[in-house]
Amino acid sequence: MPGYWTQVHHVTDWKDGGATDITNLTLSCGPDNRMVEKTGWTTKINDWGRTEWVPPPELDTGQRRINGYHHPERHLLPEDGHEP
Repeated sequence: MPGYWTQVHHVTDWKDGGATDITNLTLSCGPDNRMVEKTGWTTKINDWGRTEWVPPPELDTGQRRINGYHHPERHLLPEDGHEP
């Protein structure tokens, strides 16, 4: 969804000491933003600065955790192991 239809999501929730600054914020659609609090999903920033949406163990099937739709440049990179 376009950025102007999203909500700001705290990667580390402010209730858990997460700061409200650009290094701890990402964009999320409203349903996904609310889902994190109720379903056991978590978020983290990976080594490349991208937000990963991590499912609870019982739902983890090993799928990619980054929505590639918002990073089309990733599809043009050589597969050299630099970015998942």
